[in-house]
Amino acid sequence: PPRSTLSSSSAASDVYKRQVFLALKDTVDRYKISRSVFDDLISGMEDDLYNNRYRTFDELYDYCYRVASVVGLMCIEIYGYSDPRAKKYAESWGIFMQLTNVLRDVGEDIERDRVYLPLDELEKNGIQEMELDGKVVLNKTWEPYCYHYAKRARTYLEEARQLLPLLPRRTRYSPAAMIAFYDKILKQIERQQGDVFTKRVKLNKFQKLSLAAAVYLLSLIHI
Repeated sequence: PPRSTLSSSSAASDVYKRQVFLALKDTVDRYKISRSVFDDLISGMEDDLYNNRYRTFDELYDYCYRVASVVGLMCIEIYGYSDPRAKKYAESWGIFMQLTNVLRDVGEDIERDRVYLPLDELEKNGIQEMELDGKVVLNKTWEPYCYHYAKRARTYLEEARQLLPLLPRRTRYSPAAMIAFYDKILKQIERQQGDVFTKRVKLNKFQKLSLAAAVYLLSLIHI
């Protein structure tokens, strides 16, 4: 492309970036969002640059907190709340969603030389890293491990659901819908006996619309 075109494109990009950061600053100031959650989010992004394995669940939890829980903590400042327990439940909301992501993406992650499942748990259950390319589906230890993993994820799901009554009615729909979507994804993984290798587990358009409508109708009933 001509140099003038590249120059104007770069200038437009700079203007857009300034507008985004001005909007972000306004949001942070208006809703008094703590800088610490942004610092944690950046640390989570750095994790993906330098780490591709997590030895224990505690290490995985810390990662999930930095890449997901902090987003929930930002959101509730915008949603509004008065009960301090909202922070605890927002943290659990992020943990549940990220744990579900981790299980859903096992097959894809191993192709990128990434294993987010705790290594000590895999070893305890007799599961080798090399099996995470799909051969593990035939391994009888995988389904019980998935069941245990999903059961633990659901403890955070139950806490996440306790966040909703603590939010103003007008702001509950978005988190309620996201919780419903990820609950459905986890159920599908369980129904497929942990087969996250044959094809990506995801909701189709009909499932998304149905769940969104159901969540919306429930929100009307509880108004």
